[in-house]
Amino acid sequence: MDDTEIVNSAARGDASMVGGPDHNMTGGGYTDGQIGGGGGTGAGSEPAGATGGGAINIGGTTIPIAPKKPTRRAGVKPQPDRPMRALFCLTRTNPLRKLCIAIVEWKPFEYLILLTIFANCVALAVYTPFPNSDSNSTNAALEKIEYIFLVIFTAECIMKLIAYGFILHPGSYLRNGWNILDFTIVVIGMISTALSNLMKEGFDVKALRAFRVLRPLRLVSGVPSLQVVLNSILRAMVPLLHIALLVLFVIIIYAIIGLELFSGKLHKSCFHNETGTLQVAQSMVPQIYVPIE
Repeated sequence: MDDTEIVNSAARGDASMVGGPDHNMTGGGYTDGQIGGGGGTGAGSEPAGATGGGAINIGGTTIPIAPKKPTRRAGVKPQPDRPMRALFCLTRTNPLRKLCIAIVEWKPFEYLILLTIFANCVALAVYTPFPNSDSNSTNAALEKIEYIFLVIFTAECIMKLIAYGFILHPGSYLRNGWNILDFTIVVIGMISTALSNLMKEGFDVKALRAFRVLRPLRLVSGVPSLQVVLNSILRAMVPLLHIALLVLFVIIIYAIIGLELFSGKLHKSCFHNETGTLQVAQSMVPQIYVPIE
């Protein structure tokens, strides 16, 4: 064994003792002085160790080492916090929960949900309402397709509830405002469908079905860039509200001035289109009484 191999083995041994199991020779730089520390030398060699600031001193030669930065692929969402238990009974090692986590975090599944939301928007645009509960073949087909949309959205909601939990812990499903919107739309859709099938007469579900127009908002929950835009618009509404109050105040001032200047001027009067004159009702003309001798 030559001097180089002895120095390398000593450096590795001292690095493991000083840095612990989380540090290695190619790590992100050492700040605790030299690794060799005066005792970790090999036969016929100088003390080997790190000089701090991301450099290693071997045989009197300082070799700088660039720190490794954690790499993150573009477009990859950070993993949400997962509790130890979901719904009080499903642990992280539960096969059903692991399957639900794998499905809801699978990228093609997200694309499938976005495509389903877009198709639902098209179906809502094609639907033609008729008076007196009338319908046609197109509306009947869309009503059947509505069951498919409801099943897909309900399955997504249930899998996310199993994967992330309900509401009692950080990172759960209903701790996100957009998920609350999705959950509300799914629940209202299930209630309206159940009531329309169970109580076909005597109950009108048109008011509940009107909430289906909120489904296009689910595109916002599926596209993070749209969330940024919508949040920016909502935050800009507060200063815009102040401007609207100022404009309303100016309009009220001009309305008061107009009432003071023109109040009663056009009372019981009309404009003649042919002659272009303003005609006043006879009751407004003062009557002159001439005494009879």
